[in-house]
Amino acid sequence: MPKFLIKISQLSFCCFSFLVLKIFTRLKIEGQENIKEVEDGPVIFASNHNSFIDSGISAAVMPKNITYLKKIAPLRFLVMDKYFSWKILPVRIFLEMMGAIKVKKAKVKLEDNSHLHEVLSEPVKFLKQGGKIWIYPEGGFHKDGTPKKIRIGVAFLRQQTEAPILPIRIIGNDKVMSKVVSFLPKLTTMIGLNKIRVIIGKPIYSLENSSLEDASNEIMRSIYGLK
Repeated sequence: MPKFLIKISQLSFCCFSFLVLKIFTRLKIEGQENIKEVEDGPVIFASNHNSFIDSGISAAVMPKNITYLKKIAPLRFLVMDKYFSWKILPVRIFLEMMGAIKVKKAKVKLEDNSHLHEVLSEPVKFLKQGGKIWIYPEGGFHKDGTPKKIRIGVAFLRQQTEAPILPIRIIGNDKVMSKVVSFLPKLTTMIGLNKIRVIIGKPIYSLENSSLEDASNEIMRSIYGLK
C-alpha cells in the first residue's frame, strides 16, 4: 500500500481510537511531551501487552495533528505472520492498511541468537532508514492478564540500530477485551467503569546490560517502573 495512504489510515485510526477510548475507558495519557524528544529520528516504542485493544491504545497516544503525518507516520507495528492469513481477511486488510510489519516465527532458535537477523531483518532495515516502530516485548499475554516472559527482540533491535527506546506502560488494559474476559466489551467498560491510563516515559539512549536477555529485562523494568 502507498506510504501516503498508510499515513492517512493511521491518522484516522489515531483519532477514532482516541475518541472511543476517551468515551468508554476515560483514557488518560501522561508524558506525551516525551514523544517530541524522539520525533526527528528512528525510535522503538516499547510497551506492555495485555489486551486485544492495545493497538488502538497505542494509536490513541500519538499526536493527532500534522506533526504525526510529518514526523512520526508511518509508525510500524510488528505482527506475527499468522495474523496475515487469508482465513481472517478483515484482520489482514486492517494490518495492511496500518502498514504492519510481518514477522515470521523462527523455525530454529539458535543459541547465539543469529536467527534474529532473518526474523527481524525488515524492522531493522526500517529503523536504519529513520523509521519508527512499536513493539510489545512480551509478545502476548496470559489468560489471567499477567505478562508473558520477555523476549529478546526489543534488545536486538536496539543493538542493531542504536535507536532510542521510548518505554510506555498501559495500565487497566487487562480489564478491557483481554483473554481474561469475554472478547466483547464488558458492561463495566460500556458504562465507563474500566479506566485506562497510559504513561510515556523518558527515552532510553543506552542500556547497562550487554547481553540481549539482560538488556530486554532492563527495558521491561523501565516500562513497569512507570507509575
